[in-house]
Amino acid sequence: MSSYAQDVKNELAHAFDADIDCLRAEFVALLRVGAKKIDGRLEFTTSNAAVARRVIKLAKKFFPHVKPEVAAVRRKKLLKGLQYVVKFIIAGEVQNFFDTLDNAELLKRTRFKVAYLRGAFLAGGSVNRPEGQYLLQIVSRTVSEQIHIRDLLRKLDFNAGFSERKKRFVVWIREGDSVCDFLGMVGAAAAVERFEVARNLKEVRLQVNRIVNVETAALNKSINAAQRQLADIKLLLDKQAPVNDKLREAMTVRLENPTCTIDELAEKIGMSHAGIFYRFKVIHRLAKKFSKK
Repeated sequence: MSSYAQDVKNELAHAFDADIDCLRAEFVALLRVGAKKIDGRLEFTTSNAAVARRVIKLAKKFFPHVKPEVAAVRRKKLLKGLQYVVKFIIAGEVQNFFDTLDNAELLKRTRFKVAYLRGAFLAGGSVNRPEGQYLLQIVSRTVSEQIHIRDLLRKLDFNAGFSERKKRFVVWIREGDSVCDFLGMVGAAAAVERFEVARNLKEVRLQVNRIVNVETAALNKSINAAQRQLADIKLLLDKQAPVNDKLREAMTVRLENPTCTIDELAEKIGMSHAGIFYRFKVIHRLAKKFSKK
């Protein structure tokens, strides 16, 4: 069963975009975040087959005369599945593609920024399932790319943080609304729908839990108060302490209704909550006084 993050990437990898400049921005981000130079080759690595196919598709568009090498390799121990490696020789069309890149031109419009972030997420992104803690991350190999991605997110009004982890650089978004907005912005409509449904269910569960906790706390408080009152009454009866008729009335109704709340006792003898509560305070003071004798 695929993870939520894999489902998001699968959806984005199949997204249609007719704007050639947006596709260029996405492709550049895919290579900058997910590829590295090794012995004159550019190697893009991913664990998602749909993302690998996306890279090959874009490569055919921007490197029409270059045939990429594709390999599927078994991942290291403890990691399940395959890794897909797409390789390009850094020469001719590939070299010219990078030599002519102009970041200012590449990202001058909002839609280009969005496409770039889509590519960055496809290459190095992850997102927690919406039932858990809200967290979306993009991991890059260089601090310069990390800062670049963070700045793009902030320009688009996302509160993005960043950190270094095991020689990798991570940009992250934590708020639920921001994670949902990011997924919607880059084109993962189905993922957003699933996210919203899960988040609504989560909020309902939290609300129910809060109500249950409040009611449980109130019940425990009521039980503890009743036990204390019964103990006070028993002590006064054992000591044969003199009490007036009003206090005796409160003592009697409590003995007859050991599990009732203060409000229920008040209703039974036709008085206010404050009135019967005051009587039990007086009974408690008397019980303390006689306990010392």
